[in-house]
Amino acid sequence: MLSFLISSGILRGKSRATSEGRSPLLRTAKIAKVTESETSSIRMCLTRMQLLDFKNHEEVELDLCPQVNCLLGDNGTGKTNVLDAVHYLGNAKGYFNPIDSQNIRHGREAFLVEGAFALDDGAGEQTDRVACAVAKGQKKLLKRNGKAYSKLADHVGRYPVVMIAPADAELILDGSEVRRKWMDMVISQYDRPYLDRLMQYQHLVQQRNNLLRFFAENRVWDEGQLEPWDERMVPLAESIAAERARFLAEFTPEFDRIHTSLCKGRESVGMSLSTKVKSGEFGKALVEAREDDRRLRRSTVGVHKDDVLFRIGDHPLKRFGSQGQQKTFLLALRLAQVEHLARRVGRRPILLLDDIFDKIDAHRAGALMSTLAGERFGQVFISDTDPERIPALLRDAEVPFAAWHVTQDGVVAITEPSNTSTP
Repeated sequence: MLSFLISSGILRGKSRATSEGRSPLLRTAKIAKVTESETSSIRMCLTRMQLLDFKNHEEVELDLCPQVNCLLGDNGTGKTNVLDAVHYLGNAKGYFNPIDSQNIRHGREAFLVEGAFALDDGAGEQTDRVACAVAKGQKKLLKRNGKAYSKLADHVGRYPVVMIAPADAELILDGSEVRRKWMDMVISQYDRPYLDRLMQYQHLVQQRNNLLRFFAENRVWDEGQLEPWDERMVPLAESIAAERARFLAEFTPEFDRIHTSLCKGRESVGMSLSTKVKSGEFGKALVEAREDDRRLRRSTVGVHKDDVLFRIGDHPLKRFGSQGQQKTFLLALRLAQVEHLARRVGRRPILLLDDIFDKIDAHRAGALMSTLAGERFGQVFISDTDPERIPALLRDAEVPFAAWHVTQDGVVAITEPSNTSTP
Protein backbone atom coordinates (compact mmCIF):
# COMPACT_ATOMS: atom_id res chain seq x y z
CA MET A 1 0.00 0.00 0.00
CA LEU A 2 2.74 2.48 0.93
CA SER A 3 4.82 1.49 -2.09
CA PHE A 4 1.92 2.38 -4.38
CA LEU A 5 1.71 5.91 -2.96
CA ILE A 6 5.44 6.42 -2.95
CA SER A 7 5.98 5.11 -6.50
CA SER A 8 3.09 7.26 -7.71
CA GLY A 9 4.62 10.35 -6.14
CA ILE A 10 1.51 10.89 -4.07
CA LEU A 11 2.97 10.10 -0.67
CA ARG A 12 6.56 10.72 0.26
CA GLY A 13 7.78 9.03 3.40
CA LYS A 14 6.22 6.38 5.60
CA SER A 15 2.90 6.54 7.37
CA ARG A 16 2.95 7.42 11.02
CA ALA A 17 1.34 4.08 11.85
CA THR A 18 4.29 2.23 10.31
CA SER A 19 7.11 4.47 11.48
CA GLU A 20 5.88 4.55 15.07
CA GLY A 21 4.86 0.92 15.20
CA ARG A 22 1.21 1.61 15.95
CA SER A 23 -1.46 -1.02 15.48
CA PRO A 24 -3.84 -0.54 12.58
CA LEU A 25 -7.22 0.96 13.43
CA LEU A 26 -8.98 -2.15 12.18
CA ARG A 27 -7.14 -5.40 12.83
CA THR A 28 -7.18 -7.92 10.00
CA ALA A 29 -10.14 -10.29 10.28
CA LYS A 30 -9.69 -13.91 9.28
CA ILE A 31 -12.92 -15.14 7.75
CA ALA A 32 -13.64 -18.85 7.67
CA LYS A 33 -13.68 -20.29 4.16
CA VAL A 34 -17.22 -20.75 2.89
CA THR A 35 -18.47 -23.68 0.91
CA GLU A 36 -19.05 -23.68 -2.84
CA SER A 37 -22.81 -23.66 -2.34
CA GLU A 38 -22.53 -20.48 -0.27
CA THR A 39 -20.65 -18.58 -2.95
CA SER A 40 -22.26 -19.96 -6.09
CA SER A 41 -24.68 -17.02 -6.29
CA ILE A 42 -21.97 -14.36 -5.90
CA ARG A 43 -20.47 -13.11 -9.13
CA MET A 44 -18.37 -10.32 -7.63
CA CYS A 45 -17.15 -9.61 -4.13
CA LEU A 46 -14.53 -7.53 -2.39
CA THR A 47 -12.18 -9.98 -0.65
CA ARG A 48 -9.72 -7.54 0.90
CA MET A 49 -9.58 -3.82 1.54
CA GLN A 50 -6.87 -1.50 2.82
CA LEU A 51 -7.13 2.16 3.81
CA LEU A 52 -4.44 4.67 4.65
CA ASP A 53 -5.25 8.10 6.13
CA PHE A 54 -8.81 7.95 4.81
CA LYS A 55 -11.12 10.26 6.76
CA ASN A 56 -10.72 9.37 10.46
CA HIS A 57 -8.94 6.06 9.78
CA GLU A 58 -5.16 5.97 10.07
CA GLU A 59 -4.62 2.48 8.74
CA VAL A 60 -7.12 -0.26 8.00
CA GLU A 61 -6.73 -3.81 6.73
CA LEU A 62 -9.80 -6.01 6.33
CA ASP A 63 -10.20 -9.54 5.00
CA LEU A 64 -13.87 -9.64 4.06
CA CYS A 65 -16.72 -12.11 4.08
CA PRO A 66 -18.26 -12.78 0.65
CA GLN A 67 -21.78 -12.55 2.09
CA VAL A 68 -22.42 -9.91 4.79
CA ASN A 69 -19.95 -7.66 6.65
CA CYS A 70 -21.22 -5.76 9.70
CA LEU A 71 -19.62 -2.65 11.21
CA LEU A 72 -21.14 -2.05 14.62
CA GLY A 73 -20.58 0.80 17.05
CA ASP A 74 -21.55 4.26 18.23
CA ASN A 75 -21.99 7.25 15.96
CA GLY A 76 -18.79 9.07 15.07
CA THR A 77 -16.47 6.06 15.23
CA GLY A 78 -15.96 5.70 11.47
CA LYS A 79 -18.31 2.89 10.46
CA THR A 80 -19.76 4.92 7.61
CA ASN A 81 -16.27 5.90 6.46
CA VAL A 82 -15.41 2.26 5.78
CA LEU A 83 -18.55 1.96 3.63
CA ASP A 84 -17.54 5.14 1.82
CA ALA A 85 -14.15 3.60 1.05
CA VAL A 86 -15.93 0.71 -0.67
CA HIS A 87 -17.90 3.29 -2.65
CA TYR A 88 -14.61 4.87 -3.74
CA LEU A 89 -13.37 1.54 -5.07
CA GLY A 90 -16.52 1.04 -7.11
CA ASN A 91 -17.25 4.58 -8.27
CA ALA A 92 -13.91 6.44 -7.95
CA LYS A 93 -15.57 8.99 -5.66
CA GLY A 94 -17.07 9.28 -2.22
CA TYR A 95 -20.78 9.02 -1.63
CA PHE A 96 -21.01 11.71 1.04
CA ASN A 97 -18.41 14.32 0.10
CA PRO A 98 -17.53 14.91 -3.57
CA ILE A 99 -14.46 17.00 -2.65
CA ASP A 100 -11.72 14.36 -2.58
CA SER A 101 -9.17 16.42 -0.64
CA GLN A 102 -11.61 16.78 2.26
CA ASN A 103 -11.58 13.00 2.69
CA ILE A 104 -7.88 13.02 3.64
CA ARG A 105 -7.30 12.37 7.33
CA HIS A 106 -6.76 15.55 9.32
CA GLY A 107 -3.11 16.54 9.41
CA ARG A 108 -2.06 14.25 6.58
CA GLU A 109 -1.26 14.97 2.92
CA ALA A 110 -2.86 12.05 1.07
CA PHE A 111 -5.14 9.05 1.37
CA LEU A 112 -5.15 5.64 -0.29
CA VAL A 113 -7.94 3.10 -0.69
CA GLU A 114 -7.07 -0.31 -2.15
CA GLY A 115 -9.21 -3.37 -2.74
CA ALA A 116 -9.14 -6.83 -4.32
CA PHE A 117 -12.26 -7.89 -6.26
CA ALA A 118 -12.89 -11.59 -6.87
CA LEU A 119 -14.81 -12.15 -10.10
CA ASP A 120 -16.47 -15.39 -11.20
CA ASP A 121 -18.38 -15.50 -14.48
CA GLY A 122 -18.98 -19.23 -14.34
CA ALA A 123 -16.13 -20.00 -16.71
CA GLY A 124 -13.34 -19.14 -14.29
CA GLU A 125 -12.17 -16.89 -11.49
CA GLN A 126 -9.92 -13.85 -11.48
CA THR A 127 -8.85 -11.16 -9.05
CA ASP A 128 -8.78 -7.48 -9.99
CA ARG A 129 -6.91 -5.01 -7.80
CA VAL A 130 -8.13 -1.43 -7.63
CA ALA A 131 -6.35 1.47 -5.94
CA CYS A 132 -7.52 5.06 -5.55
CA ALA A 133 -5.14 7.71 -4.21
CA VAL A 134 -5.70 11.41 -3.55
CA ALA A 135 -3.09 13.95 -2.47
CA LYS A 136 -3.58 17.62 -1.74
CA GLY A 137 -2.91 19.73 -4.81
CA GLN A 138 -2.61 16.73 -7.13
CA LYS A 139 -4.89 14.95 -9.57
CA LYS A 140 -6.72 11.89 -8.30
CA LEU A 141 -5.02 8.65 -9.35
CA LEU A 142 -7.04 5.50 -10.02
CA LYS A 143 -5.38 2.21 -10.97
CA ARG A 144 -6.73 -1.18 -12.01
CA ASN A 145 -4.29 -4.08 -11.86
CA GLY A 146 -1.40 -1.63 -11.70
CA LYS A 147 -2.45 0.43 -14.73
CA ALA A 148 -3.71 3.98 -14.29
CA TYR A 149 -6.95 5.06 -15.94
CA SER A 150 -6.60 7.91 -18.42
CA LYS A 151 -10.30 8.72 -17.88
CA LEU A 152 -12.03 8.03 -14.59
CA ALA A 153 -15.29 7.54 -16.50
CA ASP A 154 -13.82 4.31 -17.91
CA HIS A 155 -14.10 2.84 -14.39
CA VAL A 156 -17.84 3.53 -14.12
CA GLY A 157 -19.89 0.32 -14.01
CA ARG A 158 -16.93 -2.06 -13.86
CA TYR A 159 -17.38 -2.80 -10.14
CA PRO A 160 -20.92 -1.61 -9.36
CA VAL A 161 -21.64 -0.45 -5.82
CA VAL A 162 -25.00 0.75 -4.47
CA MET A 163 -25.30 2.74 -1.22
CA ILE A 164 -28.43 3.01 0.91
CA ALA A 165 -28.08 5.80 3.49
CA PRO A 166 -30.24 8.26 5.45
CA ALA A 167 -29.21 10.93 2.93
CA ASP A 168 -31.27 9.06 0.32
CA ALA A 169 -34.29 10.92 1.67
CA GLU A 170 -33.28 13.76 -0.64
CA LEU A 171 -34.44 11.61 -3.56
CA ILE A 172 -37.97 12.13 -2.28
CA LEU A 173 -37.76 15.50 -0.54
CA ASP A 174 -35.52 17.54 -2.86
CA GLY A 175 -36.05 18.89 -6.36
CA SER A 176 -36.07 17.22 -9.74
CA GLU A 177 -32.31 17.57 -10.27
CA VAL A 178 -31.59 14.95 -7.59
CA ARG A 179 -33.92 12.34 -9.09
CA ARG A 180 -32.71 13.10 -12.62
CA LYS A 181 -29.12 12.68 -11.47
CA TRP A 182 -29.99 9.33 -9.86
CA MET A 183 -31.62 8.06 -13.07
CA ASP A 184 -28.70 9.21 -15.22
CA MET A 185 -26.20 7.64 -12.83
CA VAL A 186 -27.87 4.23 -13.00
CA ILE A 187 -28.11 4.24 -16.80
CA SER A 188 -24.53 5.47 -17.21
CA GLN A 189 -23.14 2.50 -15.30
CA TYR A 190 -24.09 0.12 -18.10
CA ASP A 191 -24.48 2.46 -21.10
CA ARG A 192 -21.32 4.46 -21.77
CA PRO A 193 -22.69 6.02 -25.02
CA TYR A 194 -25.58 7.39 -22.95
CA LEU A 195 -23.12 9.05 -20.59
CA ASP A 196 -21.24 10.54 -23.54
CA ARG A 197 -24.44 11.92 -25.08
CA LEU A 198 -25.57 13.29 -21.74
CA MET A 199 -22.28 15.12 -21.22
CA GLN A 200 -22.45 16.55 -24.74
CA TYR A 201 -26.01 17.71 -24.20
CA GLN A 202 -25.19 19.35 -20.86
CA HIS A 203 -22.28 21.18 -22.49
CA LEU A 204 -24.55 22.47 -25.26
CA VAL A 205 -27.14 23.68 -22.75
CA GLN A 206 -24.43 25.54 -20.89
CA GLN A 207 -23.18 27.20 -24.08
CA ARG A 208 -26.73 28.09 -25.14
CA ASN A 209 -27.37 29.64 -21.73
CA ASN A 210 -24.17 31.67 -22.04
CA LEU A 211 -25.44 33.00 -25.36
CA LEU A 212 -28.82 33.91 -23.85
CA ARG A 213 -27.11 35.81 -21.05
CA PHE A 214 -24.90 37.58 -23.60
CA PHE A 215 -28.00 38.71 -25.49
CA ALA A 216 -29.57 40.06 -22.29
CA GLU A 217 -26.46 41.85 -21.06
CA ASN A 218 -25.90 43.51 -24.44
CA ARG A 219 -29.59 44.15 -25.18
CA VAL A 220 -29.52 42.28 -28.45
CA TRP A 221 -31.48 39.33 -29.83
CA ASP A 222 -30.48 37.09 -32.72
CA GLU A 223 -32.40 33.84 -33.09
CA GLY A 224 -30.09 32.87 -35.94
CA GLN A 225 -27.27 32.39 -33.44
CA LEU A 226 -29.42 30.00 -31.40
CA GLU A 227 -30.22 27.71 -34.32
CA PRO A 228 -26.81 25.96 -34.54
CA TRP A 229 -27.00 25.07 -30.85
CA ASP A 230 -30.60 23.90 -31.19
CA GLU A 231 -29.78 21.69 -34.17
CA ARG A 232 -27.05 19.92 -32.21
CA MET A 233 -29.18 19.55 -29.08
CA VAL A 234 -32.23 17.97 -30.75
CA PRO A 235 -30.82 14.51 -31.65
CA LEU A 236 -29.05 14.23 -28.30
CA ALA A 237 -32.20 15.15 -26.40
CA GLU A 238 -34.35 12.70 -28.36
CA SER A 239 -31.87 9.88 -27.67
CA ILE A 240 -31.59 10.71 -23.95
CA ALA A 241 -35.38 10.88 -23.58
CA ALA A 242 -35.84 7.53 -25.31
CA GLU A 243 -33.26 5.80 -23.11
CA ARG A 244 -34.77 7.24 -19.93
CA ALA A 245 -38.19 5.95 -20.97
CA ARG A 246 -36.72 2.50 -21.67
CA PHE A 247 -34.98 2.50 -18.31
CA LEU A 248 -38.14 3.22 -16.34
CA ALA A 249 -40.11 0.66 -18.36
CA GLU A 250 -37.57 -2.00 -17.33
CA PHE A 251 -36.90 -0.73 -13.83
CA THR A 252 -40.46 -0.19 -12.56
CA PRO A 253 -41.51 -3.89 -12.55
CA GLU A 254 -38.33 -4.78 -10.64
CA PHE A 255 -39.09 -2.05 -8.13
CA ASP A 256 -42.76 -3.06 -7.78
CA ARG A 257 -41.87 -6.68 -7.02
CA ILE A 258 -39.32 -5.78 -4.34
CA HIS A 259 -41.56 -3.16 -2.74
CA THR A 260 -44.41 -5.67 -2.56
CA SER A 261 -42.14 -8.17 -0.79
CA LEU A 262 -41.01 -5.56 1.76
CA CYS A 263 -44.48 -4.34 2.71
CA LYS A 264 -46.41 -7.54 1.91
CA GLY A 265 -48.45 -5.70 -0.70
CA ARG A 266 -50.09 -3.41 1.84
CA GLU A 267 -49.05 -0.21 0.05
CA SER A 268 -49.59 0.87 -3.55
CA VAL A 269 -46.73 2.95 -4.94
CA GLY A 270 -45.40 3.89 -8.34
CA MET A 271 -43.06 6.07 -10.37
CA SER A 272 -43.22 7.73 -13.77
CA LEU A 273 -41.18 10.03 -15.99
CA SER A 274 -42.38 13.63 -16.10
CA THR A 275 -41.38 15.58 -19.21
CA LYS A 276 -42.82 18.66 -20.89
CA VAL A 277 -41.72 17.65 -24.39
CA LYS A 278 -43.35 14.88 -26.42
CA SER A 279 -41.19 12.43 -28.30
CA GLY A 280 -40.13 13.82 -31.68
CA GLU A 281 -41.12 17.39 -30.82
CA PHE A 282 -38.01 18.66 -29.07
CA GLY A 283 -37.00 20.96 -31.95
CA LYS A 284 -40.47 22.48 -32.06
CA ALA A 285 -40.46 22.98 -28.29
CA LEU A 286 -37.16 24.86 -28.44
CA VAL A 287 -38.55 27.30 -31.01
CA GLU A 288 -41.77 27.83 -29.05
CA ALA A 289 -39.84 28.49 -25.83
CA ARG A 290 -37.49 31.13 -27.23
CA GLU A 291 -39.44 34.06 -25.83
CA ASP A 292 -39.36 32.51 -22.35
CA ASP A 293 -35.67 31.70 -22.83
CA ARG A 294 -35.00 35.32 -23.78
CA ARG A 295 -36.85 36.65 -20.75
CA LEU A 296 -35.35 34.20 -18.24
CA ARG A 297 -31.85 34.07 -19.80
CA ARG A 298 -31.74 30.27 -19.79
CA SER A 299 -32.98 27.24 -21.70
CA THR A 300 -36.40 26.53 -20.22
CA VAL A 301 -37.32 23.29 -22.02
CA GLY A 302 -35.48 20.05 -22.60
CA VAL A 303 -34.48 16.79 -21.00
CA HIS A 304 -32.52 18.79 -18.41
CA LYS A 305 -35.93 19.65 -16.94
CA ASP A 306 -37.25 16.07 -16.68
CA ASP A 307 -38.33 14.60 -13.35
CA VAL A 308 -39.18 11.18 -11.92
CA LEU A 309 -42.44 11.33 -9.97
CA PHE A 310 -42.77 9.08 -6.90
CA ARG A 311 -46.33 8.25 -5.79
CA ILE A 312 -48.15 6.48 -3.00
CA GLY A 313 -51.61 5.64 -4.22
CA ASP A 314 -52.49 8.53 -6.52
CA HIS A 315 -50.68 11.14 -4.41
CA PRO A 316 -47.11 12.52 -4.24
CA LEU A 317 -45.02 10.40 -1.88
CA LYS A 318 -43.25 13.54 -0.61
CA ARG A 319 -46.47 14.99 0.82
CA PHE A 320 -48.56 11.94 1.67
CA GLY A 321 -46.06 9.22 2.63
CA SER A 322 -45.12 8.59 6.26
CA GLN A 323 -41.46 8.30 7.24
CA GLY A 324 -41.80 4.53 7.31
CA GLN A 325 -43.46 4.45 3.90
CA GLN A 326 -40.81 6.73 2.42
CA LYS A 327 -38.04 4.60 3.92
CA THR A 328 -39.56 1.43 2.47
CA PHE A 329 -39.89 3.12 -0.92
CA LEU A 330 -36.21 4.11 -0.87
CA LEU A 331 -35.12 0.63 0.20
CA ALA A 332 -37.07 -0.90 -2.67
CA LEU A 333 -35.64 1.71 -5.05
CA ARG A 334 -32.04 0.90 -4.15
CA LEU A 335 -32.58 -2.86 -4.09
CA ALA A 336 -34.20 -2.67 -7.51
CA GLN A 337 -31.16 -0.67 -8.61
CA VAL A 338 -28.96 -3.57 -7.49
CA GLU A 339 -31.03 -6.06 -9.48
CA HIS A 340 -31.19 -3.82 -12.55
CA LEU A 341 -27.43 -3.29 -12.60
CA ALA A 342 -26.78 -7.00 -12.03
CA ARG A 343 -28.84 -7.79 -15.12
CA ARG A 344 -27.43 -5.03 -17.31
CA VAL A 345 -23.78 -5.04 -16.16
CA GLY A 346 -23.54 -8.80 -15.65
CA ARG A 347 -22.16 -8.44 -12.12
CA ARG A 348 -24.06 -8.35 -8.85
CA PRO A 349 -23.36 -4.96 -7.25
CA ILE A 350 -21.99 -4.67 -3.74
CA LEU A 351 -24.71 -3.27 -1.47
CA LEU A 352 -23.85 -0.80 1.30
CA LEU A 353 -26.45 -0.22 4.05
CA ASP A 354 -25.57 2.72 6.29
CA ASP A 355 -27.52 3.10 9.56
CA ILE A 356 -30.90 2.49 7.95
CA PHE A 357 -32.45 0.23 10.59
CA ASP A 358 -33.27 2.92 13.16
CA LYS A 359 -36.22 4.21 11.12
CA ILE A 360 -37.84 0.95 10.03
CA ASP A 361 -39.90 -1.36 12.20
CA ALA A 362 -38.97 -4.93 13.07
CA HIS A 363 -41.33 -6.38 10.46
CA ARG A 364 -39.79 -4.38 7.61
CA ALA A 365 -36.28 -5.08 8.90
CA GLY A 366 -36.97 -8.81 8.90
CA ALA A 367 -38.47 -8.63 5.42
CA LEU A 368 -35.37 -6.77 4.22
CA MET A 369 -33.04 -9.43 5.58
CA SER A 370 -35.12 -12.17 4.00
CA THR A 371 -34.88 -10.33 0.68
CA LEU A 372 -31.11 -9.98 0.98
CA ALA A 373 -30.83 -13.69 1.74
CA GLY A 374 -32.11 -14.50 -1.75
CA GLU A 375 -29.83 -15.47 -4.60
CA ARG A 376 -30.45 -12.20 -6.46
CA PHE A 377 -28.15 -10.25 -4.12
CA GLY A 378 -24.42 -10.50 -3.65
CA GLN A 379 -22.05 -9.06 -1.05
CA VAL A 380 -23.48 -6.69 1.56
CA PHE A 381 -21.90 -4.23 4.03
CA ILE A 382 -24.02 -2.99 6.95
CA SER A 383 -23.33 -0.36 9.60
CA ASP A 384 -25.45 -0.04 12.74
CA THR A 385 -25.26 1.49 16.20
CA ASP A 386 -26.98 -1.48 17.84
CA PRO A 387 -24.44 -4.28 18.43
CA GLU A 388 -27.08 -7.03 18.56
CA ARG A 389 -29.82 -6.08 16.09
CA ILE A 390 -28.16 -6.97 12.77
CA PRO A 391 -26.42 -10.17 13.97
CA ALA A 392 -29.76 -11.40 15.35
CA LEU A 393 -31.59 -10.66 12.10
CA LEU A 394 -28.86 -12.35 10.07
CA ARG A 395 -28.91 -15.46 12.24
CA ASP A 396 -32.69 -15.66 11.92
CA ALA A 397 -32.36 -15.39 8.13
CA GLU A 398 -29.50 -17.95 8.16
CA VAL A 399 -27.17 -15.59 6.31
CA PRO A 400 -23.37 -16.09 6.77
CA PHE A 401 -21.69 -12.94 8.06
CA ALA A 402 -18.71 -11.44 9.85
CA ALA A 403 -18.84 -8.51 12.27
CA TRP A 404 -16.53 -5.81 13.60
CA HIS A 405 -17.15 -3.62 16.62
CA VAL A 406 -15.89 -0.07 16.06
CA THR A 407 -15.30 1.71 19.38
CA GLN A 408 -15.08 5.38 20.23
CA ASP A 409 -11.36 5.28 21.02
CA GLY A 410 -10.54 4.08 17.53
CA VAL A 411 -9.83 0.43 18.40
CA VAL A 412 -11.93 -2.17 16.62
CA ALA A 413 -12.74 -5.39 18.44
CA ILE A 414 -13.36 -8.19 15.95
CA THR A 415 -16.14 -10.62 16.64
CA GLU A 416 -14.77 -14.06 15.92
CA PRO A 417 -16.25 -15.61 12.75
CA SER A 418 -17.04 -18.79 14.65
CA ASN A 419 -19.48 -16.79 16.76
CA THR A 420 -21.07 -14.86 13.91
CA SER A 421 -21.10 -17.02 10.81
CA THR A 422 -23.89 -19.40 9.96
CA PRO A 423 -22.49 -22.90 9.38
